[in-house]
Amino acid sequence: MASKSGMLIAIGIDIFIDGLVLGISFAAGAKTGIMLTLALTLEILFLGLSVVGNLKALLGSKMRVLVAIAGIALLLPIGSMLGTPVAQLGEFWLTYFLSFGLVALLYLVTEELLVEAHKGDRDTPLGTAMFFAGFMILMLIEEGL
Repeated sequence: MASKSGMLIAIGIDIFIDGLVLGISFAAGAKTGIMLTLALTLEILFLGLSVVGNLKALLGSKMRVLVAIAGIALLLPIGSMLGTPVAQLGEFWLTYFLSFGLVALLYLVTEELLVEAHKGDRDTPLGTAMFFAGFMILMLIEEGL
């Protein structure tokens, strides 16, 4: 039971913090919010794809899986609503909270995901090229906005 609840709690915390950062980014400006929405959409898509297969084995029934997914999904808009009032604190605090949230996201990517991606024989030129292509695509989208 501890591993079941631990995995769900970790996913919930991740989604909630993503919502906080999303709310703060929209408080900073529409362009920043849209860019982060695009990036988080990709992150949450791959998080969902990697986790949903294991949820049925962990929770047992389809109804429990549906309830868990609905509960976790609600954490994103709740976090976003809680992050939006940061704009009322002023420019300094808005910048401070936004930079803290983005550094936390970058830390996750560099400390966990990139290390995991380079384990074993999975490190291929195509994988490396796709990693940089993802950054390039997001930069081009940002310049297009």
